[in-house]
Formats: sequence, C-alpha cells, structure tokens
Amino acid sequence: MKRLTLRGAMRAVAVVAALGVVGCAAFVAWPLPGTLLSREALSSLVLTDRTGHALREVLSREDGRSVGLPGGRIPPKVRQAFIAAEDQRFTWHPGVDVVAVARAARDNVSAGRIVSGASTIPQQLARRLVPRERSWWGKAGEALWALRLTAHLPKEQVLLEYLDRVPLGNSTFGVEAAAQRYFGRPAERLSAGQAALLAGMARSPARRDPYRRPEMAMAGMRDVLSRMVAEGFLTREEAKAAEETPLDLVPPERVFEVPHLTTALLQRLPELGLDRASRIETTIDPALQAAVEKAITEELRGLAHRRVGEAAAIVLDNATGEVLAYVGSSDFLDEEKGGQNDGVRSLRQPGSALKPFAYGLALSKGFTPSSVLADVEVHLATPGGAYVPKNYDRRVHGPVRLRAALASSYNIPAVRVADALGPEQVLRVLREAGFQSLTESASHYGVGIVLGNGDVTLRELARAYRG
Repeated sequence: MKRLTLRGAMRAVAVVAALGVVGCAAFVAWPLPGTLLSREALSSLVLTDRTGHALREVLSREDGRSVGLPGGRIPPKVRQAFIAAEDQRFTWHPGVDVVAVARAARDNVSAGRIVSGASTIPQQLARRLVPRERSWWGKAGEALWALRLTAHLPKEQVLLEYLDRVPLGNSTFGVEAAAQRYFGRPAERLSAGQAALLAGMARSPARRDPYRRPEMAMAGMRDVLSRMVAEGFLTREEAKAAEETPLDLVPPERVFEVPHLTTALLQRLPELGLDRASRIETTIDPALQAAVEKAITEELRGLAHRRVGEAAAIVLDNATGEVLAYVGSSDFLDEEKGGQNDGVRSLRQPGSALKPFAYGLALSKGFTPSSVLADVEVHLATPGGAYVPKNYDRRVHGPVRLRAALASSYNIPAVRVADALGPEQVLRVLREAGFQSLTESASHYGVGIVLGNGDVTLRELARAYRG
C-alpha cells in the first residue's frame, strides 16, 4: 500500500512538473505583446522659476534622458565593452546563462551571502520592460521573459533594446544619451576607455558616477578593459593605452535646479491635473533660492563640529503663500547623506515651534499678554505615568507673565496653558492651522503637544506661521 501511495505521489509530482514545463514553454513560445518595445511619444515637460528660467526638463516622463542609438546601429566599441562587462556568452545562450547561474550559485553558497549575480543582457532588458519584485519568483519570471525575448527577437535587436534603455546615472538612460552627457559626443565616437567606463557603470550607476565618485568609476573602467582583453576584443597594449588616455569628461551640469521641489511636482502631476502639461511655471525666486542655498551651505559648515550634517528651508510670501525658495537638503545627489530625502516634507518633531499656537488660543480664551503663569515644577498624570516637564535651562523662574514665558520659550508655563485649555482644543487649533500630519488622538499627544511630541513637516510649519 505504501509503495502504491509513494508511486502515486511521484506520478502526481511528475504530472505537475510536466504541466509546469509545458506552461513555461507555452509562455516562451507565445508572441510578444505588440506594445512591449514601444515608447509612448510624450512631449517634453519644462519646469521654470517665476522668471521663465528652466529649472528642470524631462525629455521623457518615463525614461528621463533617453536617446536611442542613431539608425539602430551599435558602435563596435560599445558592443564589445558591454558584452565583456555584462554577458560574455551573450551570442550563444538562449537568454539565460546556465554556466553563469552555476558559478553564481557556487560563489554565493561559499560566501554565505550574495556576492555574485548571473543576470544576462536579455534578463536585464526584461527587468526594464516588465519590472518585477526582487524575489526568487521575480527572478524566475525575469528568466522566462528573457527566454521569450531571445526566442522572438534577433540577438542584435535584444542588444540594441538593452543599450537604448540601460540606466547610466543622473537620470540618463541608454548609451547614446550617456555619451552625450558625460563626453559631449555621440556613442559612435566613444573611445575604448569611454565605452568601458559606461559599461562599468551599468551594474551600479550611482556608485560609479564619474562626477561624484571618479575613483570608483575608473576602477570599473579598468575592470571592463581587462575583461575586454580576456574576451579578445583588445590587446593588452590597447587596453593600457585606453586606460592612460584622458577621458575628456565634460564639466558636470546641474542635473536640475530646485531638485526637491521639481521632483515633488513631477510625482503629483496627475493629482494636480498637469499630467499633459508641457510647461509649468513655479513661483521660485531665483535670487532668493540661490541665497538660501548658500546660507544653508555656510550654516552647515559652521555647525560641522557639532555633527550637524543636513538642513532644509522653505520661504513663503506671506501675502500670497507663494513658495519663493525651497531647499530639501544641502546636496540632492549625495546618497551617503540621504540627499534625496526632502527635509521640507519629511516628518520631524517641531520642538517649541508649536507653542505660539497654544498661546494664541489662550489669548482668544481670556488670557492676556500680562497674565501671570506659574513656572514651577508640576507633575501631570498621563496614561504612561507622571509627566514632569523641564525648561531648557533646567531651572524654574516662579511667576512669569505670558509674554515673557513665550519670548523665553519656557516649557513649564506652556504645558500649564495646554493643560488648562485641554489637549483636545490645542490639537483642534493646530489642525485648523494646517498641521494635517497630526493624525493621532489628543490623548496620544497629551499636553506635550506644545513641546513638539507630534511629528509635522517644515512645509506645514511655514504655512501655519503665514496664517
């Protein structure tokens, strides 16, 4: 009986496996979708400051800066560099390189972590055309799409589609666009060293950015040149000459200005009804923007000894609410410092910046600037136990007038006022002022809301102070 049961189970497994193989074969054999390789023709979008000066131009809403190789011709040096760097057996494997897979599996098992990959050029193209989550199932789907692409397209077209889409840093996609950006010339005029540098960037464009990390970029170039020698594309002498020849990098342009604001706007185009706009004028004042950026740089330099590493600022016109300057971080492109984190929109504890709203509510409820408040130790009951606020100077000052308590930013009087008014009323006023980030209940924040125990954004603060 056990033998029959085992035999039956094995048959079931065999049937399931056979069905899986048939299903995969059918998927690979099925014709490619007609729109898979197409790119929607979209007009460029230009965002400007209030004077009409361009802050950012998006040539393709989907691909960033993306320019195809002219005439669909692949320059020989580009072909050799990318095949040597990314897929040495490109010309003969069916889309998945089983030799590379076996080698990667061996290396990863030996290291106990992922130290080697095995993605072929068709697999990388599949990742661009049909994005999938980074998981084992995602890799399996990517492999099937790579087999399908290779089964239906000539290898030359697979390589061309990849080279026109490969991300090469600074919102640049494709070898032609990258050649223009980094070297100011078309891809067909790239030297062996220049082509090798771009091919070395394909795996990690940010880490091998020639502007921000030239040492890493050069190391990648040397690695690709040595691979080109191993593949017989270059002699050792030619590789050495390519390594020693100046790359002639063009000066780095600012990828775009006011980067955090323009990025936020691009993300919200459909929501704002601007998804088909070709030109959007912002209210940024260029002179003030430059002054604020300079001020942040100088301020951070002066605070470096205190380990202050980042800052953000937003300037509004009090009369109109227009955004005149917007700096989300000191350097948008500094990945190590998280430069793309937008400090204007990120949630942060506001400290004492919410005290004036509590005092404003108090004045509307009968308090006056001359009202005397007790700046003495107080113990307040909270769900978490007794709460004993302290002043920043760790002292108490006895009876103080409201105006002095606010001007000196004393914590104890502010907490007493919030307790007298009720946390519910203080929270209501803050929400009416525009602090929509305060989504928890009044009992969650308690009277500590006036000391900044609720996270808000700098943008909300600026709008609320504008009134």
